[in-house]
Amino acid sequence: MQITKREFLKRLGLGGAAIASGAAFGDEYKPDRGRLSEGSCGDPANVGFGKHIFPLKHTMEDGPSCYIKDGKVIEPAHELPVFHTTDVVVVGGGPAGFAAAVGAARTGAKVALVERYGSLGGLFTNGMVLLVLATSDKRDGKWSLVTRGVCEEFMLRAGKLGKAFSNPPQSSCPGHRWHPTIDPEAAKVLMDEMIAESKVEMFFHSWGVDVIQDGSAVKGVVFESKEGRQAILAKEVVDCSGDADMLFRAGGGYSQVTCPISTVFRWANMDTIKPPKGTKANFPRRGNEGNPDAKWGHVGMVTGNGLSVRDLSRTEVEMRRRNWEKVQAMRSTPGWEKVYTSNSASQIGARQSRLIDAEYVMGRREIVEENEGIRDCIGWCGADGPHKAFRVSFRQLLPKGVDHLLCAGRCLGKGDSIDTFRLIAPCFMTGHAAGVAAGVAALKGVAPRAVAYGDLAKALAEQNVCL
Repeated sequence: MQITKREFLKRLGLGGAAIASGAAFGDEYKPDRGRLSEGSCGDPANVGFGKHIFPLKHTMEDGPSCYIKDGKVIEPAHELPVFHTTDVVVVGGGPAGFAAAVGAARTGAKVALVERYGSLGGLFTNGMVLLVLATSDKRDGKWSLVTRGVCEEFMLRAGKLGKAFSNPPQSSCPGHRWHPTIDPEAAKVLMDEMIAESKVEMFFHSWGVDVIQDGSAVKGVVFESKEGRQAILAKEVVDCSGDADMLFRAGGGYSQVTCPISTVFRWANMDTIKPPKGTKANFPRRGNEGNPDAKWGHVGMVTGNGLSVRDLSRTEVEMRRRNWEKVQAMRSTPGWEKVYTSNSASQIGARQSRLIDAEYVMGRREIVEENEGIRDCIGWCGADGPHKAFRVSFRQLLPKGVDHLLCAGRCLGKGDSIDTFRLIAPCFMTGHAAGVAAGVAALKGVAPRAVAYGDLAKALAEQNVCL
């Protein structure tokens, strides 16, 4: 829809004097060679592009810069603008943050979601870890789905997109383990749809960098974007950053561990592979997604610090080199000539970094010896191969010494249990539970640790969570 220059400037809040004088933007040269919208300063010789270009007043104010004093870099104190006010703000839009935002909104709370990339899904989509693992439990020789709620709904909706994009069963009780693979671009669109349906305020390209704090109580978050540093005030904060960044900024306790780091690549034309009879080439021979053309995977891992810019940077370069060499080797081998790298993950796969000091930290000993005694269950982690399914305690989401903050996703557990907590389905589950708890707490006007478990269990059950 085209608008007049007067209407455009009115929407910017500029007065009529500036319009009348033309002094606000100057008099741009516009030869009469096209039909630009009134007020455009684009190129009339390229109307298709130029019609989108209008002058704007400055949308940001620069504050005082950092300076050096006595050899130290000093950042001056300055006021941050309040960008938004809400009941619950979720930091991080991976599977945990996505589920947290949807779950919180379905309690009736007003919710905002802050994500540093331009799409949802985190390591599931942007990292192209496309396999939804650890959804099911085996009892008496039969499999049943235990990761339900938002995760189940998402998988069922993905299944309706067709076999080229997703391969989960159409039923919630297929009689075997669910290990669906979902196309990352389809998953991003579906997540966008579910966020919009839940009326969550979505802020992409926004990196959570600090909390707003009064003693032990967190009152909101600070995020940074192209608009600078701004504040979001909230009754409750859910940290789904993966690295427990908000917990760290709030002064919460944690342990830090190294992790395997890798980058995922996707190969195309996997359905064209026709090795000669008797070939001994040790290369993949088929795809592993719904689309038989595609295969996702990594080319090895290195041990590193997931919080180290140097480690992450070195790993990106190393993984690209390894992938290039492997694909070139395949392409020079009879039968694999048409294979190529279709894309690489935009998000590196650092599997863990900070593990929160929660009210109850679930390591393998606690899971094996105490799981039947869990009386504040907020969901299940399904069997992941080496380990059986287990209940997760609400206390695992509650960091010690920090109020109005919950944590979910791959920052949970211990070094011996993170391999389950970091998987896609458990991240969905813990995020969903944290979001529901935050929504209930916000509506009741209490800190999450003060929410009665009966109220939380009721809210989770209403959202189809298996307890």
